Amino acid sequence: MSVKIAILTAALMGAFGVAHPDDFAHPAIYRDYPAGRWEDWSWANRNMQNASPVRSGQYSIRVEFFPWSSILFKNPTGFVIDGFSHLEFWVHGGSVGNPQFHLRAEVDGVERPPVPINNFVSSLPANQWTRVQVPLSALGVNSGDRLTGIHFREFSGQSVPAFYLDDIRLVRAQVSNQASATVNFNASGRTITPLMLGINVACWDWSLTSPERRALLKQANFGAMRYPGGSITNEYDWRANRNRRTNADYGTATDGFLGVANELGAEKIICVNYGSGTPQEAADWVQYANIQRNGGVRYWTIGNENYGSWEHDTYPNRHDAHTYAEFARDAIQQMKAVDPTIKVGVVGVFTETEYPQRFSVTNPRTGQSHNGWTPVLLNRLSSFGVVPDFFDVHHYPQQPGREDDAFLLDDPRTWGEIISQMRQILRDYLGAAGNSVPIFVTENNSVAFNPGKQTTSVVNALYMADSWAQAILAGADAYAWWDLHNSAEAHNNNSALLYGWRNWGDYGVVSAGYPSGVGDPLHTPYPTFFAVQLINRFARPGDTLVAVNCDNPMLRIYAVRTPNGKGRLLVINKMRSTPITVAIRLQGLRAGSSVYWWYYSAAQDTAKAKGLAQRTLRGGSLMRHTFPPMSVSVLEW
Repeated sequence: MSVKIAILTAALMGAFGVAHPDDFAHPAIYRDYPAGRWEDWSWANRNMQNASPVRSGQYSIRVEFFPWSSILFKNPTGFVIDGFSHLEFWVHGGSVGNPQFHLRAEVDGVERPPVPINNFVSSLPANQWTRVQVPLSALGVNSGDRLTGIHFREFSGQSVPAFYLDDIRLVRAQVSNQASATVNFNASGRTITPLMLGINVACWDWSLTSPERRALLKQANFGAMRYPGGSITNEYDWRANRNRRTNADYGTATDGFLGVANELGAEKIICVNYGSGTPQEAADWVQYANIQRNGGVRYWTIGNENYGSWEHDTYPNRHDAHTYAEFARDAIQQMKAVDPTIKVGVVGVFTETEYPQRFSVTNPRTGQSHNGWTPVLLNRLSSFGVVPDFFDVHHYPQQPGREDDAFLLDDPRTWGEIISQMRQILRDYLGAAGNSVPIFVTENNSVAFNPGKQTTSVVNALYMADSWAQAILAGADAYAWWDLHNSAEAHNNNSALLYGWRNWGDYGVVSAGYPSGVGDPLHTPYPTFFAVQLINRFARPGDTLVAVNCDNPMLRIYAVRTPNGKGRLLVINKMRSTPITVAIRLQGLRAGSSVYWWYYSAAQDTAKAKGLAQRTLRGGSLMRHTFPPMSVSVLEW
């Protein structure tokens, strides 16, 4: 029987009626552009940036179907449908009205049966917008399925006159302003180490050694620092503190980095130059930093993102896993001959298919052939008898220019899959040794390049706090945010659909004061800086991070128990406009009579507050409190 949902079903009433709808709960597939990791794979006459009519924002999709054509949104990595109930979109019937098409879902790349639009709405009138809400189950998509595609498809072999689509999103089943949570402080968890509280710093930072920057670093209390900075790694001449490709001089040399990191008592990670360097040059850097300067750099990485075409690479076979493996073998041997106490890691990605190589290898467990960077690299290292001391991965969840706030805030839940998948790949190609190779997440931010306003908004601060906790709980052995100090960029995605009042992007947690006239003055903290302060107030080396059971997916709660038997809570309200009142029951530990509440919220950011807010709450074994929208909080006693 066809399902008519022009009138809301009882389930949808729960989502939109009694509960409190909130934009950040519902990740977009299309809002002005294919959002997040969704891509346009259509074969139809369409304009993805149609200026009129538009339901919201700047653009809609103008569609003219020819026979059997399709508007297809593809998510290559997939979107796991846990907690989502409906696909929602708006249709403008054009000048003719009632366009006929089918909806079709793809789960793990396998198409489900097509369903006619008439099953879900009685009419799509001409010259007006109509909201359509489709139960995912009606498309053959159920909880736990991985949604990899959504079709709007012509199936009758007929041409369809122009009509319009807009505001396509996935609707969360339950959205509420109430929550309950149980914290079991006796549960198993992850012991926090300094490596899990890291930040990227860079040779290009002329202010890193300044008193102002040192003061900010002490406020943030980072446990680890990574240097010399991203892609510059493969162009960097550490001896001259200069870019080998452009001959540009830099502001912070090895001595400056060591001085700042040692003043903070932070662990140090140095990335050696693979792209235009040599193993001997890497060994000489170890000699200088650890033997000559007594710098105590324990962790060293071979290059940075060397699988990517954006990295400087002077070898005949560029971005080649075989060449990189040979370099890593020789560099590890020579570097450890200088200082046997160091740990040396290699870089890769957490799939077997990305960045195809010249050769394929066979996964020993599955028997399947793969030619991605990571399997080829690990196969080659294994053939050399080399087991890296750690495996270095980066994660930027969205495509530049396609940022969506709800999509970003939902993404931290994917860490469980990312880390477990990476661990399985290490086991497959390195054997039993792969079980114990640490996984280092040394770069994480919202978008891979061309940062827009989302990076400087509170949304990115919420993402940072949640992503950090999820990555550590999932099994990451190190975590470093990208980065301390970058530069302001005014020409990227400043869509009005994204939250935030700053119309510029910046990866840094503090402003670089550059370029002139763009962004905040030098050393001004962004919202992510205050999230860092709260994370480092919440969790300290030696504490045990514990997952918390909370029944509201828009309120994330994490706990630590300290070595001396105390507890702290990290609470993240990801709602855009809705305060959430939560009853928190404590087991194993009881809060004292007074609980200190430290927090940072969108309201403070709008008011340009210069620090965290602090209040005192009533403690006990059951605490009830309301957390403001778009806020990160720490409760400690």
